Amino acid sequence: MAWLVLSSVLLAIFVLALSLVTFSLARQIGVLHERTQPVASELPTIAVEEGTILEKLDVRAHQSVETVSLLFVTTSCPICRMLHATFSETNQNSGALAAYWVFARDTLEAVTAYAVEHGIPTASRLVKPSLADQCAVTSAPTLVRLQRNGQGWRLLFRRTIVSSQQLQTLLGTDYG
Repeated sequence: MAWLVLSSVLLAIFVLALSLVTFSLARQIGVLHERTQPVASELPTIAVEEGTILEKLDVRAHQSVETVSLLFVTTSCPICRMLHATFSETNQNSGALAAYWVFARDTLEAVTAYAVEHGIPTASRLVKPSLADQCAVTSAPTLVRLQRNGQGWRLLFRRTIVSSQQLQTLLGTDYG
């Protein structure tokens, strides 16, 4: 009988210890999830549906360019760092498509240091919080594709990116 009581007490102690460890890990996963979406998800944004014409959008695209890809990234996002090679390679192969890295929530100094470290050309990066608000981007990394329209830019799609393969697929897709 004493062994039964002792084993029950030990089992209760182990269950309690495992519960504490599980709770601790769950908190860490939550913190990591927060770090992978650093574009201030809690900020209110306007609702923008795909197909909407975005008037007064400040994108410096050449007049001959009909389609623009905007990859919203941040300097502190580990997933964003993995996408640089894919984004650069895919955009070098498409001539009629302009592509920009958009740093919507970072300072110019942080972006400059980050761009030098990762080889992002000055002409291919934008530091504009207004673009994230106008395109209703709330997490990073997010790919937005815009198409020139007589009234402005039409939002073709907005997708949160989780892998290099997904980014490559989306960049290779024609959404006209």
